[in-house]
Amino acid sequence: MTITSIQRQKKNRHRVSVYLDGEFAFGINDEAVYRFGLHKGMVLEDDRRAEIERYDNLVQSKLVAERLLGVRMRSERELRQRLLQKGFPPEAVDETIAVFLRVNLLDDAEFARLWVRDRLRLRPRSSSFLRRELRSKGVKDDIITQVLADAFEHKEDIDVARELAASYCRKHPSLEADVLKRRLVGFLQRKGYSASVVYDVVGEERVGG
Repeated sequence: MTITSIQRQKKNRHRVSVYLDGEFAFGINDEAVYRFGLHKGMVLEDDRRAEIERYDNLVQSKLVAERLLGVRMRSERELRQRLLQKGFPPEAVDETIAVFLRVNLLDDAEFARLWVRDRLRLRPRSSSFLRRELRSKGVKDDIITQVLADAFEHKEDIDVARELAASYCRKHPSLEADVLKRRLVGFLQRKGYSASVVYDVVGEERVGG
């Protein structure tokens, strides 16, 4: 088949539409056009077309991955799932992940460290809750254990729970002590704290006192 036209796409100025024998065949990124030297009148065999489309999928997968990581850091599993959800072929996703790992744009240990740091600073949770969150994002257990050990080196779960309880009490000064303590139990449990930690904190005299 012969390329009869290469037209710039109106909605994406970095992509073109390729026409074969007068009919639209596929859209590709500028980079693929230059890499394969595509031009009007060029004969395109099926195997060459498949190679071009594979390359374009990889280019697009990398671009999308860059945008996703520009919004926030992600675990390897998170990024892989998002790329697959967007319809990229598994082989393009695999190669994208491999490239990003090689240049350290993906790093589950750093991702876990930042996740725990931001959680403890902005939305405190128990270590067990944080462990579940990181597992759900595909971070390996040995990484999680080390990150949590570092994060809680100078602070125990009960210390964070006390801080949360004190903040909750300050925000609800009009509640009667019994009501406050009941609500505080539920609040701390939802944060992932064990029953022993919750009742130790709620039972302390200064809570609701």
